Amino acid sequence: MKWLIRLFLTCLLFGAWAVVGYFYVDYTLGSPLRQEPLEMEIPEGASTAEIGALLKEHGLIRKSWFFAPYVWWKGYAGKLKAGVYEIPPDAQIDEVLAILTEGKQNVVRVTIPEGFTVEQIADRLAGIKELGIDREAFLEAVQKKEYKYSFVQNIPSNKDRKYYLEGYLFPSTYHFEKNTKPEEIVDRMLDQFNRRLEKEGVREELKRRNLTVDEWVTVASLIEREGRVREELPTISGVIYNRLNRGMLLQVDATVQYALGKQKEILTYDDLKVKSPYNTYLNKGLPPGPIANPGEKALEAAMQPQKHDYLFYVTRKDGSGKHYFARTEAEHQANINRSKQNQQSMSAENRD
Repeated sequence: MKWLIRLFLTCLLFGAWAVVGYFYVDYTLGSPLRQEPLEMEIPEGASTAEIGALLKEHGLIRKSWFFAPYVWWKGYAGKLKAGVYEIPPDAQIDEVLAILTEGKQNVVRVTIPEGFTVEQIADRLAGIKELGIDREAFLEAVQKKEYKYSFVQNIPSNKDRKYYLEGYLFPSTYHFEKNTKPEEIVDRMLDQFNRRLEKEGVREELKRRNLTVDEWVTVASLIEREGRVREELPTISGVIYNRLNRGMLLQVDATVQYALGKQKEILTYDDLKVKSPYNTYLNKGLPPGPIANPGEKALEAAMQPQKHDYLFYVTRKDGSGKHYFARTEAEHQANINRSKQNQQSMSAENRD
């Protein structure tokens, strides 16, 4: 009789452990509560273990320890497909696996580089057939003022401004549903900018520096288009503010490029005379609005310029993307000569 009791207790113990194990696995593969849908990308060639790690990273499962065995047990092994997916907020592991197995990608991945203009963004979006965006419809959408963000309403109404929302379409990688309306795409980009604007201390710092949001974004756009090396951005920012504070013409080549409506490797003297409110060789102060859509680093540099006495800079033309900085016109002219020598040396090396 004792052996029967032992057998019963052993079975009970194993059963208890099985139940505990089941609930533990269920817990680790469960998803914490989410209020919003989540977009994620499964890269080509990702292993089951790598996919499990991605699910954990995105908060779709708590732990990835049992993911691979679970995938095998449920019959999904080798069936998970690469792509960009939108996961509903209440999706649990089985629904997630079904989505990844069916390969129903209802979003398109779009990267907007830092410093792109509104027109460059429109060209990129229109060039993605799966997205179905009409270029002119997008350009119309960036002229609208009916977006919910307070900063949009505070953008100056200036007849000389080329595009109302230029500067505020935050550069990033987005995942848009196919056939998304242009206004919805613009809204997503504005939302990303708003998140930066509402970061702790930003508005306070703008107030301390006596800058409007539009002035901040405009300066950041100049920095973004002028600087190629990230660590130089605060230095370039300092030059811009130094010239503004002294009432000097900014003489920023990037504003002439914007006025011309095209990117030129070398600007001619005739280019510098182009009649446009954006030409800072002819007009004092900032241009009527931003000349591009700046990224995080340029916005930071516009908020925190480096303190120095530089008033001039010129590209080194040595392949580094860096600049020579100067305090006086004599120093600046010497730097221009150095830059020309660098260019000649580079050309000679290329010929050799």
